[in-house]
Parts: sequence; structure tokens; C-alpha cells
Amino acid sequence: MKIHLSIVLSLVLPFAGCQWCGSSSPYDYVENWLIREDPVRTFVIPADVFYVQNDLFLNVAHVQIMHDYAITEVGNGRFRGLARVFSPLIATPEDLEKAIKWYFDYHHDQHRPFVFIGEGEGGAFLKAYEMEHEEELLKEGLVASFYTDAARKGFVTSEMVRQIKEAVARARFRSIWGREMPEGMLNE
Repeated sequence: MKIHLSIVLSLVLPFAGCQWCGSSSPYDYVENWLIREDPVRTFVIPADVFYVQNDLFLNVAHVQIMHDYAITEVGNGRFRGLARVFSPLIATPEDLEKAIKWYFDYHHDQHRPFVFIGEGEGGAFLKAYEMEHEEELLKEGLVASFYTDAARKGFVTSEMVRQIKEAVARARFRSIWGREMPEGMLNE
């Protein structure tokens, strides 16, 4: 009986949060992220990407498919040297708020540029969150956001990555020098 109870608790507690074991968020657990690149040295990687895909968390069996899709879109080194990727498992807009709060509490500082990328229903949650908290997000360092209404494999393109690099470079220049980057400087 104890073995079965421990298996059930190990599957349920990470997503529910464990109030009696000191955890304040389900996103403290790496299992509740499709991608969470927090161990990457922040002084080497200048920005972050917060990615939410179309599929929402329905059951544990679906997580591997979601993970594989996230890796295809924003993983596999697509942002190597540019951004750490954070992609939470979410089922509701409230889950998304918890994941963003966790990211801000544990892996973000105000001078670090970040980008929102969202697809389909999950992207609609992210876009609604951005619209509701726009001023706060801009102060925190949001430099770009990209959304699509439906999941489209290949939504994250080389052109999008180039635009993100440019937005991050402009934000870092402004942060370091306190002024706008001169036009054409990125092309030189």
C-alpha cells in the first residue's frame, strides 16, 4: 500500500504543489516544464525565451508528445548563445500566471531581455496575459512577442530568431549605455 501511495503522490504532488513540504509553486518542479534551461550561465546567455505551445496539459501520457514538439520548435540549440528557454506545462490561464511568476521570482532580473512566443490556445493565454500586464512586462524587459492562432510546425523560423537577436541587442545596448542604438549599427 505504501509503495502505491508514494507513486500516486509522486505523480500528483508536483503539478498540485506541495504546501506541507515547503513548495510554493508547482513550477518549482522541473517535471512541470517542457523545457527549463535555468542552469545555463546568465552572464553568457543575454536573454530568455518564454514559450507556450498550442497543446495544453491534459494527462501525463501526452507530456512526451508536448516535450518533443517544444524541442522541435524552440529547443535543439535554436537559441544557443542567445537565450535560455522556459516552456511550462499549463492547463489554464492560472497555470500560466503561476509559471510566469515563478520565472520572475527565480530566473529573471530587470535588465535581462526576454521574449514571449506562443502558439494556438496556449499562445492565446500568453497574449491575453501580455495585454493585461503590458506596462509591467515592458519594465521587466519584454523586448518582443510572437503569436500564431494555430499550431504550425516551423512557426519559429530563422527570421524570427534574427529579429529576436536584434531586439535583444538593442535592449542590451540601451541597458548598458542608457540610450538608443544608432540605426544601422546591427548591420555593421
